[in-house]
Amino acid sequence: MPSSDKLTIHEMTQLGVLLAAAIALRLAETSLAWLLPLPGAHLGLANTVTIIVLYLYGPGKTALFLTCRILLTGLLFTGLLTPGFLIGLGGAALSFAGMALARKHQWFSTVGVGLLGAFLHNCGQILVAVAIMRTPALFSYLPVLIAIGIPTGLFTGFLAGFFLERMKEKDSAA
Repeated sequence: MPSSDKLTIHEMTQLGVLLAAAIALRLAETSLAWLLPLPGAHLGLANTVTIIVLYLYGPGKTALFLTCRILLTGLLFTGLLTPGFLIGLGGAALSFAGMALARKHQWFSTVGVGLLGAFLHNCGQILVAVAIMRTPALFSYLPVLIAIGIPTGLFTGFLAGFFLERMKEKDSAA
């Protein structure tokens, strides 16, 4: 993919489709919230798309993609500037920073990037929640979120890697 910061019409269209997929996955996991009935715990399926975008387009365009995803998710699910939105934003920002750094330096595979993203998302959520509620007691909930984040981060990273490999095979066959 081109490394220019300017978006072409083709890239904008692809990113729009990926954004729609991420929002649809978030809607699906919201519908399945009873699978993880714990505050702040989600499957993180939309993060699969974010990892794919990071690998295809780099951190600059992924930041734009993630900003749109967060704003649309806030409008559709939590409300903008609500505590839930701010907690999710904190998690997403820290997660993105770590995943972008890991991708840039090629520290991990997509699975490692997914794990790192899940871990940092949980840390960011707790940090913002502690700041909002002004109680460090919330740090005791972090091990619970991390325990849930390990399998979900593995899954999202694996799924992103699977799709990226299929895209490479398709490109090489063409």
